[in-house]
Amino acid sequence: MDNTDNAVSIGEAAFRRDAAHALSTPLGSLLLQAELIDHYLGSGKVGQARDAVGTLLRDFETFGQRFRSVFSAMADIAEDGTSEGDPRACLAEALVELGEETVHVGYRGVSPRVAVPAHALTALMRRLAMLATTLGGGQVTLIAAKAEEECLLSLTAAETGEAGDAESSFDSPRSLHFRVALEIAARHGGRLKSGTAPGAIALLTLPLAREPA
Repeated sequence: MDNTDNAVSIGEAAFRRDAAHALSTPLGSLLLQAELIDHYLGSGKVGQARDAVGTLLRDFETFGQRFRSVFSAMADIAEDGTSEGDPRACLAEALVELGEETVHVGYRGVSPRVAVPAHALTALMRRLAMLATTLGGGQVTLIAAKAEEECLLSLTAAETGEAGDAESSFDSPRSLHFRVALEIAARHGGRLKSGTAPGAIALLTLPLAREPA
C-alpha cells in the first residue's frame, strides 16, 4: 500500500458532507433511468423499457449497498463513550460482531488501555479487520507495542493483494474502511498510516490512557 502520510483527517462534518455528495451522483443516475423508462413506455417501446427496468433494478441494489455502507461509516465515526478501550478486548469484540464477514485477525504484544472510548475503539478495529479482508490478507496479525505515551499497533498479513489508493473515501470498500479508521483515530488523538513494507497493511498510533493520580 502506498504511504499515506498526506491522508489527513477531514473531520466528522466534512465526512458527512462528502458522503452526501458521493451518494447524490448515483441517486441522480437512478432518477434519470426512471425517466428513460417512462419515455420508452410512452413511446410504445416495451422491449427497451423492460431492459431498462432490469438495469435500474441492478443499479438500485448496488446503490442500496453503497447507501448502507456510507451510513454505517458515519455511525462508526460518531461512536463515543466514557470507558477507555483495551485494544485486544476491542478487537475480539469486533471480530465476534463481524463473524464470518472478515478474515481472522490475531493479536500479539501488549494491550494497554488507550485514550479512546471502548465503543469507538471497537468500531476502529472493525474497520481494520474489514480493510485486511478487502486486501485478501492471509494470517493477519495486529502487533502492539508501547512507546513513551503511545500504543503502536501494526496490522500485518502474510501476503496481500494490490492495495490501491486509500485517498478517496467512497470509491471502494477498501478506501472507505481506511478513511473511517483514520477518522476515528484522529478524533481521539491518534494517527493511521498505510504500510510501506511487504505485508504491512497499516500502522495505528493511539495515545495511552492516563494513569490515575
